[in-house]
Amino acid sequence: MVGFPKWVAEEVSKAEFAYVGTVRYTGYPLDIDLVNRRMDVQFYERLPDGRYIATLDVPDAALLNGVERGVIYIFSVRVYEAPLSEKLKRFLGDEYNVSIEKIYRFELESLEKMG
Repeated sequence: MVGFPKWVAEEVSKAEFAYVGTVRYTGYPLDIDLVNRRMDVQFYERLPDGRYIATLDVPDAALLNGVERGVIYIFSVRVYEAPLSEKLKRFLGDEYNVSIEKIYRFELESLEKMG
């Protein structure tokens, strides 16, 4: 598989994300990366970008203490978004038949175990 052109990777890596709000969703961890402080979560509610699975950045490593995969939690998640340039939107549409206006980043604020 051929990768994206260098300019695409540069634009995405330099995206300036702006905080747009916090959501409270239920779901369960699929994978927990303690070293990089990240967690993949399956949500029951649709995320702002339409997905149900997302990787959350975890700024406070203590939030991961005792978290179990496959157990249902209520997650408070900070949502950040960054717009894509017209050039990148056109490229994704032309080359991949995908329409994307912006990209998202999700950050874990807190979580509490259900039940």
